[in-house]
Amino acid sequence: MEDKKLRYLLGLMVLIAILSSGCSRMTVCTFPDPNQMFMTTGDGDIQKPYTPVGQVIYYETGYRIPVPILGLLPIADVDPDLAIRQKLQPQLEALGADAVINLRIDWEAPSSGFLGLFANGGNVLIHGTAIRR
Repeated sequence: MEDKKLRYLLGLMVLIAILSSGCSRMTVCTFPDPNQMFMTTGDGDIQKPYTPVGQVIYYETGYRIPVPILGLLPIADVDPDLAIRQKLQPQLEALGADAVINLRIDWEAPSSGFLGLFANGGNVLIHGTAIRR
């Protein structure tokens, strides 16, 4: 009887440890070549005067099916590096901008939830000031 209680207690402790453990995720965003599009998080390294073209705001939400097991499959996860290079940069070039200053990237990483339950594809918000040097 005592051995059975100990097993249940250990099993409960392991289950609590698994459910309360967190995870982290890191990604690296590389900016385009400065000859193509100059991007910086500040404005100290830009030669003045420059012409502001507009404020750039880009938002994208990823998607996963939030049900068990299917939520583990990445259907349309958000990647901030791809958002900058493939979606934001062409829009900036269409505006006539050749630089972005005060760039800020807010990224919520995709999550698999608990065995796929409550999974989401993450989201990314990128904003900054588009300028012409």
